[in-house]
Formats: sequence, structure tokens, C-alpha cells
Amino acid sequence: MKKINRITACLLSIAMVMSLAACGGMPTGWKDQSSGQPAESTVSAKPDGAVPPSDTDPVSEAEDAAETATISADELTSEMDTSSSMWELAQRIFPDLILYKSSSGKFTYTPINKDLPLCEHDWTNLTRLSTKHKEFEYVENGETKSVKGIDVSSYQGEIDWEKVAADGVKFAFIRLGYRGYESGKLVLDKEFEKNVTGAIKSGVAVGIYFVTQAISEEEAVEEADFVMETIRPYNITWPIVLDIEEAGSGGSNVRTIGLTAPERTDYVIAFCERVKEKGYTPMLYCAIRWFVEELELDRLTDYEKWFAQYFNRPYYPYEFNVWQYTNQGSVSGIKGNVDLNISMKDFGAKH
Repeated sequence: MKKINRITACLLSIAMVMSLAACGGMPTGWKDQSSGQPAESTVSAKPDGAVPPSDTDPVSEAEDAAETATISADELTSEMDTSSSMWELAQRIFPDLILYKSSSGKFTYTPINKDLPLCEHDWTNLTRLSTKHKEFEYVENGETKSVKGIDVSSYQGEIDWEKVAADGVKFAFIRLGYRGYESGKLVLDKEFEKNVTGAIKSGVAVGIYFVTQAISEEEAVEEADFVMETIRPYNITWPIVLDIEEAGSGGSNVRTIGLTAPERTDYVIAFCERVKEKGYTPMLYCAIRWFVEELELDRLTDYEKWFAQYFNRPYYPYEFNVWQYTNQGSVSGIKGNVDLNISMKDFGAKH
């Protein structure tokens, strides 16, 4: 069977989609040509630390590999049929590179650091359920291995947690609060107490997330202590998540602008270690750019990862156990859209 150079295949696919779009059509299931990443995550809404030192230039090696790699026409057609966007298609065509939009909005790629713990999940086991909205399960040998979850904040308004539980939701990451991206003040989510009480009462396991804007190790520890003190009355059995993401529309007033990857990583470690001291499981939430561009991943291998990417099949080569796959999900008991997740680990089982 004839093989096509992968770069040529990618260019042909782009040209085809542009032609279809001009005629008013798009491949089935495709949305737009965005990155598939949450531009401003509904959870609250670098020098590349992932590249290992080497005598040769890993970027040049990756470029050489990409130029010689091939894909069959049948494989290309299959990837086009099952990708959610052109961005997902491009990533599938080049599986040995990490593709993302940089902080400046440019198409960017970096080679995979094979020295980091790699993701071992076989995402071809994903099954899309016959629901009106996008919903996935991870099914292996006929058995569902994933756990269904959501993440919520005050943006979801008042939630009927009994209906949420009846809809099959087993866990919820609930926003505890955030640090103001200009003021630096610690703020409790106004629906936190209602949400955590309602979820636990209805049998939904609870994890917590906090949106950081720490600019020192002292502030990171302060954030962790704020979280620990607030959750003390509640039975929190899932991880305590540090949410690291774009700071809304603050522009040049965002207090974390200018942080380097080493600095940000120092603050993440300070938060996570404080959480571990208190007997909880720390976790990091990021989209792909933040993981590969804003953090030094080789220093964060001890912590669980929650990955946000709105593809039909996630692409993140490194170890992670929770995938947020849409911000347009639907769950009984919640008015409007909600983020949907699957977890490959039942963190509450040990409790």
C-alpha cells in the first residue's frame, strides 16, 4: 500500500479542510481549527524543561524524523474521520512530537522526553457513549475501567447533587477558591460549602481544586494551608489539585506574568509537599502548553496529573490519570454545561 510523507499528508489535510469549509462543509464531528485546549479553562473557568540534555539537538532529530515518516492513505483517512479538529489530526500524524500553541499563539512542537514516566493507557480503548453530548468511557476486554467525574464551581450555580449521583457521576472536583490575579487575596468559592456538603451527602466522592497565583514559595504554602484549613470538617477522599492556567483577562496586571519555569515549579512543589504533609494526595491540573512550556516536568514526577484537552482521544505522552475532555458536557442536576472527566484510577478506593 502506498505511503504518504506525514508532512505532505498534514498539508493535504489542511488544504482539504479549507476547501470544505469554503463550501460550507466539514468532516463529521469537526468543530473549528482551534488547538482543542481550554483557552480559559472552565475549571476556574520556557525554556522547555521536558527536553533532556544531549550531545545532539533533540529538536533537529525530531525534525529529521518528521521529514522521513510516512502514513498510509487508509490511516490518514481513518485519522481524519475520528479526529475532532485539524489540531488533533496534526497531532495524530506526528505522534512522536508534542504539538501545542505557545504563549504567543504560535504553532509549536517539541520532542518527547523519554526519560520521564510515559503514559501507559491505550486510548484506542475509549468508547464514546450514545449520549447527545460528548461522553467517554475507557473499556478494556468488555469491562469499564474508567471512573466518571465532573468538576464544578460557582459558575454552575445551584446543583442538585442527588440527580448528579443518579446520572452515574462517581467523583467531583469542587473549586475551593482562588488567589486574585491582581489583588493576590485568597478567595473562597461562594458555592463551595453547599457543593462539598451536597456531593458527600449524595455519595459522590470529592476532590478539591484551587486556582493558584502564587509568586513565592511562601504564598504557595499559604494557599495550601488555606485549603487544608477549609476542608478540615469534610471527608475529602480524592486529590487536592493545584490548578495552573491562564489568568482570565487580566492582561499586563496579572501578578504571575514573568515567572520562569523554575520559579513556577518551585511554587508548585511547595504547595504539593504541604498537601502531602497533611496526608492528602496532591495533583496538578494543566492543559498541554502549561505542562510542557511553563513547568519543569522532570521535577514533578512524584505528583498526580489531571490533563485538560478537548480531543476525541487525548494526546499527552507523559503519565496522567485524569482527563478533562469537554467543557460542554451535560449532567442531570446541573443547569447548562459542565466539564466532564474520566479517571483511570479510583482515588477514593483506599478510603
